[in-house]
Amino acid sequence: MSETVTLGSILFLVPVVMMVAGAYASVGLGGGTGYLAIMALCGMSAVTMTPTVLVLNIVVTGAALLRFGLAGRLKWRVLLPFLLPAMPAAFLGGFITADRKIFFALLAAALTIAAIAMFRNAPNTQEQGKDPGRLRLYALGIPAGFIIGFLSGFLGIGGGVFLGPLVLLLGFAGPKQMAAMNSVLILVLSSIALAAHGIHGGIELKIVLPLAAAALIGGLCGASLAEKKIPACILQRVFAVIILIAAIKATFDAIS
Repeated sequence: MSETVTLGSILFLVPVVMMVAGAYASVGLGGGTGYLAIMALCGMSAVTMTPTVLVLNIVVTGAALLRFGLAGRLKWRVLLPFLLPAMPAAFLGGFITADRKIFFALLAAALTIAAIAMFRNAPNTQEQGKDPGRLRLYALGIPAGFIIGFLSGFLGIGGGVFLGPLVLLLGFAGPKQMAAMNSVLILVLSSIALAAHGIHGGIELKIVLPLAAAALIGGLCGASLAEKKIPACILQRVFAVIILIAAIKATFDAIS
């Protein structure tokens, strides 16, 4: 067991990770911001915490993708123009070093605006998005995908907090379709980031395995509940709340 993570901490983390995973998986997110907060409270070192969070992101988004994918929610035609440029951009962003406080301040402002816009638009939310024309899709998707990927690599986050609000506000996807797209994006980008961290070590199986099992159960339950029980307008409000939480964390990171 890690020197900084006791058995008691693991027993505390397992049910909390399960709840966080369920909430985030309902909108196709991995839950990285939530895991980072609770792991920091337990005294986990940054060397162990970062790859552990990436593993949990992969498990949760994989579970969500399985549930939403089986329901036919994934819109590859809309996703690919965002995803393909995001992949090399995320790799590039990971090499950039700059003053992150400025970026976190801008991120907090952008996420707050997105959350407010989603709250206001929630009553008009449709279950299914409208298919955009090819020219508009690629004109918006390729540069946006590059920016999303770069920011994800630079800031060390999954990217779903950027992609989700964008496709919802553009009307390219409904909340459940958005959740499926978020799952793919975060799964791919987190896998790229984990490969880099895996080279340097830091993955402790005695910590990762029980938390990954909890994340898998929570992720499957959250995604299944969202797919079967939660109306689109409520799902969009849930996503807006999570985006607002991410904005608060970005504000804290900017001033800390």
